[in-house]
Amino acid sequence: MTCDNQLMVTSLDARPGSVHDSHIFRESIVSQLFEERFDGLLLGDRGYPCLKHLVPPYPDPLTRSQAKFNAAHSNTRVRIEMTFGILKAR
Repeated sequence: MTCDNQLMVTSLDARPGSVHDSHIFRESIVSQLFEERFDGLLLGDRGYPCLKHLVPPYPDPLTRSQAKFNAAHSNTRVRIEMTFGILKAR
C-alpha cells in the first residue's frame, strides 16, 4: 500500500500474509510505473532494497548526516503507519 501526505491511499495490492512486502512491491504496478515513467521517490522500511525509486533508511547510520536522514525518513514514513492504523480501526 502507498499513501500520500494526507493519509490518502494511492495504491493497494493485497496478497496472502506469507508473501513478503518487498516481493509484492517488486511485482506491483507501482514499482513498474515508478521505474518506467514516474518522477519521484518512494520511502520503504528496512525490509526493502535501495532502488532508484525506492529509498529505505540507512541500515547502520555511520555519520551524523545519515542519522539525520533516517530521522527525516522516519518522520515522513510515519504517514503510512498512521494510514494502516486508520484502516485497521474501521
